[in-house]
Amino acid sequence: MIEIKYVCSNGKEYNLIGDRMRATSGSFHEYQWKSMTTDQQMGVDVYGFEKEPKTYKTTLTFRGPLEERKAKMDELTNCFEYDVVNLTPGRVWFGSYYIDCYIDEITTEVSSVRNCWTDMKVSIYCPYPMWTMEQTKSFYPDSADKGEPYEYLDYPHDYAYDYSKPSSGTEHWYVDHYRSNNFRMTIYGPCANPRIIINGQVYQIYDTLEVNEYIVIDSRKKTIIKRLANGTEQNIFYKKSAGNSVFAEIPSGDLLVSWSGAFGFDITIFKERSVPKWI
Repeated sequence: MIEIKYVCSNGKEYNLIGDRMRATSGSFHEYQWKSMTTDQQMGVDVYGFEKEPKTYKTTLTFRGPLEERKAKMDELTNCFEYDVVNLTPGRVWFGSYYIDCYIDEITTEVSSVRNCWTDMKVSIYCPYPMWTMEQTKSFYPDSADKGEPYEYLDYPHDYAYDYSKPSSGTEHWYVDHYRSNNFRMTIYGPCANPRIIINGQVYQIYDTLEVNEYIVIDSRKKTIIKRLANGTEQNIFYKKSAGNSVFAEIPSGDLLVSWSGAFGFDITIFKERSVPKWI
């Protein structure tokens, strides 16, 4: 069975297909692209497509004793409000795909037929209207001991690593998807002016990283953040290379990844779709 759940930005998780609470209406498999056109004498000329934020409507049905239902609805409402007031989106998961969202509207109704369930109609607002599955690969410095865990991997990430061995700063990586991809790239110190080339595209930051420092490049957010050993974060957007976009989407297919081999880094590919796969 496909797992469907809501994860609040405070970390609390709620199963949306459980016995006591279940999504009983609505669908996550709907989308629309908006065409960008110029008028012609006969019809229009399409020069692109864009997407507006997506809102899903669904009904959560709560079952069980009345007091138990009230407590669960109050708990959920607190989580929904937590996301909104802190401007930190929650996340809906459908199998291995997720979409970031806010619950911006609810209506609650007690059944008039049998007083054993309560329906909560919710509106799920998704500012970035794409479902994402992540694929991550780690690239190691040539000097690393390939048989042991690497010190620079001791950061709190929520994904599994692909422990493949590098060869002199050059590796092939196959990404199975139908389009180019946004990404998150994490570069670990120590190193100076780290430069990574993916299928000819240069990703370089002009900065120095010490031991236990790292840089995170996020192509969706268009941010470059440096994390110091003491936990301080710095915005180093201005230290990106000129003339080569460090935010250029990474293509799918067979990738040739090259770097000096003097440092390690991770790349997380965001494989995006308009709807989640039926996995």
